[in-house]
Amino acid sequence: MNSVKLLRVLTYASVSALLLLVVLVYRRFKPSSLDVPYACHAASVLALSLGIPTILSGLVHSAAVASLALNGAEPYGPLTILRFTTGAMLFYSGAMSIALYRAIRVGRAWAIGISMATCLFFCLYLLFLFPLPGTGGTVPPMLGLWSVYLPVLVAAALSTGPRVDTVHTGTAPQ
Repeated sequence: MNSVKLLRVLTYASVSALLLLVVLVYRRFKPSSLDVPYACHAASVLALSLGIPTILSGLVHSAAVASLALNGAEPYGPLTILRFTTGAMLFYSGAMSIALYRAIRVGRAWAIGISMATCLFFCLYLLFLFPLPGTGGTVPPMLGLWSVYLPVLVAAALSTGPRVDTVHTGTAPQ
């Protein structure tokens, strides 16, 4: 029972820290244009707020797995490969979030789409890891945080939508 309480406390603390970070970073962001919806600004703040800790988690996770593999503490096999894949997925998801946050901030539809795909695939990967033994302490907080990011990206995608000035009528300008 103590480990369950500790897990809940850690989950609540990480969500609270993320919300505080989002509020602090969001207040520093100035709207880049009046044409860009606030959903895009919120998505860019979340991209940056989730990207940095996810990259760090991926690096630390990969270093720990490499240390175990090189020391011979665990036999090299499918479980080790799965653990390396988890570190790579953490790093990739965080790197994509950081790389695209400026484009999301100005409302670029392609960046929002790529971020949605990255977030969706990362959440699915975490869902596949969830039933495995030994992942119950780390997967739920990360899955919860990235599950909050996906609806914000959907809101940003819906708020940008097709604009009147970008609709082509099929006629050449004269």
